[in-house]
Amino acid sequence: MLARMRLASLVTTSLLATLLSSTAQAAAPAPAAGASASTTADEDEDEEPPRAEDAFGHQLQVGVRGSIVGGYRMVMRYDDSPFCAPPEATNAQGQPLKAKEQKKLCGHGAPLALDLALSFAPFDSLEPYLWTRLGLAAEDATDTERQLAFGAGVRIYTMSDSAFKIFVQPAVGMSVEGSKGTPAYGSEATAQDPTYHPEWKKELLFQLSAGPQYDFAKYVGVYAHAGMTLGILRALAGSFELGAGLQLRL
Repeated sequence: MLARMRLASLVTTSLLATLLSSTAQAAAPAPAAGASASTTADEDEDEEPPRAEDAFGHQLQVGVRGSIVGGYRMVMRYDDSPFCAPPEATNAQGQPLKAKEQKKLCGHGAPLALDLALSFAPFDSLEPYLWTRLGLAAEDATDTERQLAFGAGVRIYTMSDSAFKIFVQPAVGMSVEGSKGTPAYGSEATAQDPTYHPEWKKELLFQLSAGPQYDFAKYVGVYAHAGMTLGILRALAGSFELGAGLQLRL
């Protein structure tokens, strides 16, 4: 009788141990799944969303920029245009040259100039601006004073919310400088050819340029550009230009 009770006790203990082991194994995956979900949640919290200050769009910002510009000018004179090179007194036969016989097509380096612009961007990719150009030296080849021009344009950006972007900028303007007053370009030329009365007309300008810009922050960047400025009233003149400058924004 005692042996049977011990056997029953051993069987009962064995069954309980087996049941507890099975229950533990069944319950084990649940905590692991919970831990995995917790780990994923923690990783998601570590991945911060993009911050507004990491974007480099300029919508609703006011901008001020300045650049140094230089290049090469080609001038094709009309009959009454100012000379585009120092005038010659006589031709190869020693006969006096009339104004219309002076050099018609000239090329020379364009004096350096300072370009300044004030802008406002209603959209990240579109930035209208007002500009002025201040010549840093007179243009001796055409006996013209230091350039003074002003106008309006628009800068169009690609990749406008990126630190590095490309822009294209068409513009129009008016150049208002006059003659330096050198007699050989004016009074002496008229004395030699009474039909010649040169006039330094106000010049209508058309500009088109493009280039890269890099913004160190939303408020400051640097840029370079290459393009052309075309004048059509004083003479048919084109300037092939390169420039580089600094952009500030508020």
